[in-house]
Amino acid sequence: MNHLFFRFAFVLLFTLPLFQSCTTDENVVLNTFEKTDAGGWQWKQGKKFTFTVEDSTYYYSLICGLRIQTGYSYSNIWMVYKLDGPVSSQKNQFEIVLSDNTGKWLGKGQGNLISYEKPFVSGLKLKPGQYTVELAQNMRDEKLSGVSDVGLKVVKTGKIY
Repeated sequence: MNHLFFRFAFVLLFTLPLFQSCTTDENVVLNTFEKTDAGGWQWKQGKKFTFTVEDSTYYYSLICGLRIQTGYSYSNIWMVYKLDGPVSSQKNQFEIVLSDNTGKWLGKGQGNLISYEKPFVSGLKLKPGQYTVELAQNMRDEKLSGVSDVGLKVVKTGKIY
């Protein structure tokens, strides 16, 4: 009996995380990436993402996803976002710090590709409808090399009471 219990516990210990990793987070409205041009990401070539809000009883956060190559030349990147929705729009700039003062990358990854996630708008009250977010680089270089992918994650962050 004891042997059977340990065998069951062993199988459960290793299979339960597999099932948990297969489930999707119900608070994530959108999580997607767009590739940039291999020759460089031009500041005029913003990446557009569209999502639909069905539940206006939550606050929402917008998170920028970024994948850079280790040959990227700077320790940060300035970005501009534009959010257009059914009622209004907003536009602003934000920064993602990519490395520390010693040049060590702060993101996650191995090999040649480093990934980052940076919230750039939090606590948004959104009405039901379709929204578009455009993300563009806002660096001095008109054509920025070393940026592989740009993404957007939209997450419900808390109930509005």
